[in-house]
Amino acid sequence: MFAAFYNGVNGVKAQNFGIDSSSNNIANVNTPGYKYYITEFSDVFNRVVTSHSTNPSQSGFGAVQGANKIVFEQGHFLDSGGEFDVALAGKGFFGVTSNDGIYYTRNGSFMRDANGNLVDSNGNYVLGTMNPNFAPITYSDRVSQIMGSASGIPVTNGFTVNNPNQIFDLGTVDSQGILSVPTNIYYQPQLTNNVTFKGSLDSSTTVETIEVDLNPAELNIQEVNTNIVVSGSISREDIFSAKEGERVVINFVDANGVKASAEVLLDENLNFTTNELELAGLDRDSLRIESAFLATERESADVQVMEEKLVNSDGSQNRLRLTLERVLPQDGTDIAYRATVQIFDWDGNPLGEANEGSIVFDRTGALIQNTVTSVVNPSNGNTVNINLGSTLNNAVVGSGFDGIYININDPDVKNITSSQDGVPEGFFQMYDIKADGSIMVQFTNGATATVAKLALYNFINEQGLASVDGSNFVQTGNSGEASFLYDEQGNLIYTAQFIGDKLEASATDLSVELTNLIVMQKAFDASSKSITTSDQMIQQAINMKK
Repeated sequence: MFAAFYNGVNGVKAQNFGIDSSSNNIANVNTPGYKYYITEFSDVFNRVVTSHSTNPSQSGFGAVQGANKIVFEQGHFLDSGGEFDVALAGKGFFGVTSNDGIYYTRNGSFMRDANGNLVDSNGNYVLGTMNPNFAPITYSDRVSQIMGSASGIPVTNGFTVNNPNQIFDLGTVDSQGILSVPTNIYYQPQLTNNVTFKGSLDSSTTVETIEVDLNPAELNIQEVNTNIVVSGSISREDIFSAKEGERVVINFVDANGVKASAEVLLDENLNFTTNELELAGLDRDSLRIESAFLATERESADVQVMEEKLVNSDGSQNRLRLTLERVLPQDGTDIAYRATVQIFDWDGNPLGEANEGSIVFDRTGALIQNTVTSVVNPSNGNTVNINLGSTLNNAVVGSGFDGIYININDPDVKNITSSQDGVPEGFFQMYDIKADGSIMVQFTNGATATVAKLALYNFINEQGLASVDGSNFVQTGNSGEASFLYDEQGNLIYTAQFIGDKLEASATDLSVELTNLIVMQKAFDASSKSITTSDQMIQQAINMKK
């Protein structure tokens, strides 16, 4: 009965410990990244009652707490909406640091503090590697004006990421430091050096009637039978489109201001002679030809204008304008254009000198000549190369058609696209966390850059970690030191994926913990019952002695 008393006491103590553990699990059912504990019990050593029987007769002394084992089971993901909230899908831990040392956690509820550093909900700094190209910058006056002011003070300084496309690696375990995630980040513009135009030109033409002035002094006037006869000729060099049957209009005037007109048609040799003109009412002595013109039909084509923006080194933008004017009438089978390239500022004012040249296509529409290949951008002083595609080379497949060309089968369709290799300036828009722990900043110009990488720590024996609160742990001799894992080639192995905009929920299963609580409560009641029973038996034995 004395053993039963001590068995009950040990049972009460052990079950009390189990109840405390389950209660803690239940209390942290909503703690992000929390890992639940399993309480393990062990029996106390047994004493031998007698050894004369076939089987040994032993008596135990109850149960005691054995271990409180933490279970690092993956929790499900919760939508959070926090800018820097992140969950781990797999094995590993975040690292956070304070004056007390480094803690390891699965709770990725992070945020930006007043100094622009990444911290957890307790104010501990999150550990990782900053991009070595992340650097402070002094803004130009124009950029500073765009940035605005903070508390009435103009923002003149901030940060940028030099060489934003350069890849960097997570450092060693010992090199991890505090991560900075400011909002005053500026994406520096990348100067435009090359502009490319591709697609088919509209080579269709229309016929229009125009009036070409003739020089009255070159016309012959003579009097025939008291009437007036005017004659002359048209030179092909002066008016290429002139042809037989087109009208020449001659306007007469005398000293009194009286006017009259006459028409005559060109003959096959482009000569003309009027009939005998009476010109009644005009003073013959002061009669003269006031003006004359040829009404001729000629081909015309729309002037085609192509534009592309240019990015300047200070972040401003210009426009490059390529103007193509069809050379008409066409001489032979080649299709030629007069080309003019001019730089304009964003308000449409011309800058510097225009470049002029020619662009020629053969009868198949292939580019065979281009003398407009570059222009100087006065805003930067750099030469902008203009790529219209390669000229036709029968030995190279696709040449003559890999830039601008003419679609002979559909000549009235214009389908031109343009591009340039500059990148406009960008201002901070938002942060995003990628699967490898990269903290990416997105800019208003659509560009992105990696600001930092979150560290992912691993342990040989994670169950050997010691808990300091609901979701933070410290390393111990049993857990081993924190480490990064690498493959044989020295590449970092990611044992978990970083899931942005999510938090890992507590791994506590409420139904299991409530069941455990009921079972241990009943065990507690039973142990306490054995105490009272033993007490009564002892009391009765004492009374019997009396």
